[in-house]
Amino acid sequence: MTSSSDNVLLREQNDDVLIATLNRPTKGNSLNTELIDALGQLAADLRTPAHSTTKAVILTGAGTRAFSAGADINTLVGLDAAAAEAQMLHGQKVFDELEDVPQAVIAAIDGVAFGGGLELAMACDLRIASPGSRLGQPEITLANLPGWGGTQRLPRLIGQGRALEMILTGDPVSASRALEIGLLNAVSDDPVAAAYELAARITRHSATAVGAAKQAVYEGEREGIVQGLKREAFLVGQCCESPEQRQAVQQFLNRKKSN
Repeated sequence: MTSSSDNVLLREQNDDVLIATLNRPTKGNSLNTELIDALGQLAADLRTPAHSTTKAVILTGAGTRAFSAGADINTLVGLDAAAAEAQMLHGQKVFDELEDVPQAVIAAIDGVAFGGGLELAMACDLRIASPGSRLGQPEITLANLPGWGGTQRLPRLIGQGRALEMILTGDPVSASRALEIGLLNAVSDDPVAAAYELAARITRHSATAVGAAKQAVYEGEREGIVQGLKREAFLVGQCCESPEQRQAVQQFLNRKKSN
């Protein structure tokens, strides 16, 4: 096991799984510009040859109080419209880049995931939380709306009606309710350990196929089903030329013959 620290974002490599920890515990792991930029650098690094053997990423927060309490409010003070829009576009870009990495990304939530913290968790592929965690989009209580993807990803995950209820009231939901409505994949007393177990179920499969499956799903969401189906077919073709696919098919046929 190796580890490294970027101060606000800790990284620890454990074989083919990288755990990245939001490291502002005294600030509820709130997302300031430095931390957003560190997440952007993480997304960029995951696409480099240095991470060719990294098959999954677990994103969590330091401490047990918060995965992330959201955007650092200090960064919003006195912003004019142009500066606020630029800040939102930058955060959206970073979260999109994180969503688009070829590895499976799992959010392990222990504590609150509010505002930008929930938006970051929704930019991950899968989400696991501890029983006492709470998730919400409270921006409306500050006379605003989610700006880092919450108005787009939340309805896609839980449906428009439920998403609008969370966004328009600002009320958080419990982990059990989040699991019930599809915002979480699982609830666990130890979300990081559960994330490792889930990662193991994913990383045993072809990294090429995992990355391709992610591409197909997200392109369909963004571009619509017609383009999504075209992309799906193209990616199936690409996988068919991969050594992993050809080996897996041959192994399946060999097992069938031996039965």
